[in-house]
Amino acid sequence: MKRFLQLNLFNFTGKVRVQIFLIVLAVLLSIKLFFVTSGTLSLTILNEVLVLFIFYSVIANLFNVIGEKTLSPISLVSSLIILLLINLVFFNITELILDVFKLNGEKIWEDSPTLLQIVPFIFNVLLIFSLSYIFIVYRMLFFLQQKKNLNIYFNALILFFILSAGTAFIDSNSDYEFIKITFTVNAIILIVINSVRISWIAFLTKKQKKQLIWLSVSLVFILSLVLAYTTSNDFFTGIVKTFAPSISQFFFLLNLYGIIYFSVLFFTTLFHIPTAEAYDRKSTEVSTLQYFSKMINQVLDFNELADTVAELAIKVCNADAAWIVQGKRISDPPLSIKNIPSALVRNISERYLSNDSEYSNIRAIDLKGIVNIENPLEVFKYAAIAPLKSHHGITGYIVLVRKSEIPFDAEEKNTLQTFSDYTSIAFENSRLLEESIEKERLEKELDVAREMQMKLMPRTLPKNEYLDIASIFIPAFEVGGDYYDFFKLKENKLGFVIADVSGKGISAAFIMAEIRGVFESLVDLLMSPKEILTKTNMILKRSLDSKSFVTATFGVFDFNANKIFLSRAGHCPLILIRNGVAVEYRFSGIGLGLNYTELFGNIIEEVTIDLMKDDLLIFYTDGITEAKNENLEDYGIDSLKKIILEEVNSDVEKIANKIVKEVTIYSQNSPQHDDITLVVFKWK
Repeated sequence: MKRFLQLNLFNFTGKVRVQIFLIVLAVLLSIKLFFVTSGTLSLTILNEVLVLFIFYSVIANLFNVIGEKTLSPISLVSSLIILLLINLVFFNITELILDVFKLNGEKIWEDSPTLLQIVPFIFNVLLIFSLSYIFIVYRMLFFLQQKKNLNIYFNALILFFILSAGTAFIDSNSDYEFIKITFTVNAIILIVINSVRISWIAFLTKKQKKQLIWLSVSLVFILSLVLAYTTSNDFFTGIVKTFAPSISQFFFLLNLYGIIYFSVLFFTTLFHIPTAEAYDRKSTEVSTLQYFSKMINQVLDFNELADTVAELAIKVCNADAAWIVQGKRISDPPLSIKNIPSALVRNISERYLSNDSEYSNIRAIDLKGIVNIENPLEVFKYAAIAPLKSHHGITGYIVLVRKSEIPFDAEEKNTLQTFSDYTSIAFENSRLLEESIEKERLEKELDVAREMQMKLMPRTLPKNEYLDIASIFIPAFEVGGDYYDFFKLKENKLGFVIADVSGKGISAAFIMAEIRGVFESLVDLLMSPKEILTKTNMILKRSLDSKSFVTATFGVFDFNANKIFLSRAGHCPLILIRNGVAVEYRFSGIGLGLNYTELFGNIIEEVTIDLMKDDLLIFYTDGITEAKNENLEDYGIDSLKKIILEEVNSDVEKIANKIVKEVTIYSQNSPQHDDITLVVFKWK
């Protein structure tokens, strides 16, 4: 039916629909003005078809305007009363106008001047609009809150309405009158069937049901008055039946529908009054729980949330006061106390709520009329306690008290159980939010540490006539401990270091900062990479814990001797590219902080490499070689050497960028867990 009513008048646009509607009205008016006296069957049928089309057009357009609005049944019924009263006034005004000009209703189209014939025409068109609105309201009331598909019943009603109205022109003395009577009787039977299918009354409050009783009585009275007035009044019978018998029949059927429907509605509502209070209570519980479910995500402050819980608990469980206990013991200090003095809360807790083991489930307690000392007239009779549970166990309690002589019943306990479950979720969300805020705070600290790490890196690269230098540093999401730096030394030398602190986070960043300060201090005192690393290891003894260590490679370029001096403290091997051949240098050495005895100095080795033109030296951290693909396979040093050899004739910037690009592509399906640091030297 909804689909039927929402037809877009053959898919025409709104402007075209209006034009067609006006054309049909003009054609109908022409027939009434110029051809009505002929009385031929063909003109009668054409007249009825045009009227039915106008009905359809008005109903479809009105339904598109108001049919999808969310209107309460009370407002719909009230609008019918207003419309019917307006109709009565309108009928009397029209009758008065015709009486002034002494026009007979039945011969209005024959005896009246053309100009005055416009009056009954407008009357009938407005009546069509009125009947269309009444029909739509009946339809909306029929389908309101229906859980089953009842389209077939209402569609059948519409069908017999149309058939009854469409055959209304058949003369009462005709041999075919039985057709009209048959359709009308079937329409009335369907009216009765549809009138008893009322499902929306149960969803009204007690106050609304009382209003509906008076509205139903008023409507039955007004509809009966309208029906009696129109059937006994020659004016109405003549002006409407002469215009189109189908309108008169629609009018009769819709009024009869209303009388039957609202009579049934009156008695149905009357029978629902005794249970209305119970429904109101249940409705309040549901709406409160729905509101609370929204508050779970909206109220983030725990104290504010606890206050809201206490207030809603009083409302949903018909209590007079409430408080919240946060903790595993019911005797723990209360919070969010509502409508009861704190002293009385302590008194109740001490006298009746001392046995913690008894409150793992909902429980009601007889308070034996405990009196509020501050207000002796205020006596609390019963209490109900609901534990708040999470996967950690009991985390708190909701305590309700009431003054009524009626104890908390099973239904109220079930409601309290549901409410306590919601409360547990809300409190858990609040706790998780606090953890999230703490996590955000730590992330901000990591951002600060990451910024500090970036500031420790050299901002510019050394420039000289002997070396081309390129470097790239890509930090991981979590702060790591990668570090590299350059040191301008005496005697035409250049020192550098590349290091990797074990672990991640702020502690790694602070260790890195300390190492930087140590190296900067030692390069002015010592020239040997081995001595610098050995001394650094001894200094770090005071600050590194047993779980932390640092790998590093320290080197010194001697531009006068065309040599490089290197020592490695457990760091990744150096890759030297010479004459198209890649060589790994894995000279001995253990990480800083792994051993503080003489063993460290004995193990660490210092090597010297004579440099030749176009030699490439690549230093890196394990963020490159240990980058993983989706199969958790390492990128590896062999892949690194292969990329370098492919770009051996390129400048150092291009080589460095190519390495990082290939590593990124290789590990694109796996997150970067470690810093990536790369330093490339090319001897000129």
